Amino acid sequence: MHKLLRSLYRRIRENKIINDLFNSRHKKQVLISYTVFPFNNRNAKHSNSQESITIAQLFDELDYSVDVIHYTNSRCLDYSKYDVIFGFGIPFENSFNSNKNIKRIYYATGAHVCFQNHAEIKRVQTVNENHAERVTPKRIIPWMWSQSTTMSDALIVIGNEWTKSTYAGFTNAPIYPINATALINEKARNIDRDIAKSRKNFLWFGSAGLIHKGLDICLEYFPEHPEYNLHICGPKEEDFFRVFHSELTQPNIHFHGFVNVQSDLFVEIVSQCSFAVLPTCSEGQATALLTAMGGGLIPISTEYSGIDLQDYGFLIPTLSVEGLEEAINSAISKSDDNLANMSRHSLECIHRAHAIGSFKASLKKILSSVMLDEK
Repeated sequence: MHKLLRSLYRRIRENKIINDLFNSRHKKQVLISYTVFPFNNRNAKHSNSQESITIAQLFDELDYSVDVIHYTNSRCLDYSKYDVIFGFGIPFENSFNSNKNIKRIYYATGAHVCFQNHAEIKRVQTVNENHAERVTPKRIIPWMWSQSTTMSDALIVIGNEWTKSTYAGFTNAPIYPINATALINEKARNIDRDIAKSRKNFLWFGSAGLIHKGLDICLEYFPEHPEYNLHICGPKEEDFFRVFHSELTQPNIHFHGFVNVQSDLFVEIVSQCSFAVLPTCSEGQATALLTAMGGGLIPISTEYSGIDLQDYGFLIPTLSVEGLEEAINSAISKSDDNLANMSRHSLECIHRAHAIGSFKASLKKILSSVMLDEK
């Protein structure tokens, strides 16, 4: 019953439209089709909460009255009053049925759906073939929103040049990559870790879609390397846990379930580790990995993370155990001093390039380039 009530409450919130969020009554109006949840509950559990609030505040500063609607809301809207529509989802896609000449700015929070869906299906198929199982994909996007990705006036894409490239074949509009933000636990910012010990400990930190985010690859590798410990912070997916029950019960595998970033447990786990490992097959930009880096962890990930690892991380060259092994071997070949420097650079990168202030400054510059004046 409690689960049903929560589901009903969530649906009610999703169907709510927030009109003139700041009571500004500006002449120009924007509809943000993204998420209403951050404006009903400021207890941010995902980085998109702080980003959503910042997006709305920025439009207010640009003299737009701000309406906010959830991206799954399918009710009929009067689009004639809007000068700009920002975001994605059903309200955004439906806006193309309006005769009003509206500036549309598509906000992409992941790689293009055509890339993402295929990437996850391929990874799940590999696991099913190797284990004679029938695990199902967990992050398939059922909507194509083809008009939105092709007919918008501009696209703002969370991620880097790789993420941008997944959209390039679907539009002639300008595409602007922008860095995501990390959730920061201030207690994790000044950890004085013992590299000599923590270099043997790795953290997989992620959300739904355990195969999508490569946990299966980690569980193929780490049980064969008992000299290392793998800490796992994420959801429990029953079919995945059935397939990998043996690996998950090995003494060097530590499953913690969902861990609140702002908790002491998060700080305790991060303090024990030197590396955050994420063999993901598709992201806009992996915010969970950014959050782990915000605790000083050194990233080990694929190009599909949407993060430029540069000189403070290690690239997993292929989505395979062999690819993961190559990256880990490169990581552990470094001296303690080198790893301490990389840890510091990783943390500094997050607080410089992935803070909410940096996000706001970048978005303001992009919106200026898009020319938000009415057509």
